[in-house]
Amino acid sequence: MGKAVMTVALAAAILMTAGCNTSVVTMLPPAEGQTSSSGERVVANLEGSNWGIFLFYYIPLWSGNPNRPNRRDYVTCRNRIENKYTDMMLKGWAKQLKAEVEDVEITESSTGFFSLWILWRRSQHATAVAVKKK
Repeated sequence: MGKAVMTVALAAAILMTAGCNTSVVTMLPPAEGQTSSSGERVVANLEGSNWGIFLFYYIPLWSGNPNRPNRRDYVTCRNRIENKYTDMMLKGWAKQLKAEVEDVEITESSTGFFSLWILWRRSQHATAVAVKKK
């Protein structure tokens, strides 16, 4: 009986947090006269985030798909909460503007307190600017 209750509780926790796992990219207009650190004129400010659920912090259960941001598209049993994927997500968005990405800053966070540190929610948030090179 105890194992069945624990299994049901774990499955319920995973299902309740499933709607929170996604990758998102937003594009905001630049401020008047905004330039990047290299002196190029900024065409857009980019923000991206991706988060997922991990078992005991290290074992990936699922995360947002960085190849298809702004959709409810998930990747299971693979870690997509890494700098290379977050950076790729921003570059893909800038490519639509025929621009390049500069001034990328990535921050990471994680929390496991809500499940007694069994399930962890790990996330990355990135900001960057899109510039058109001459």
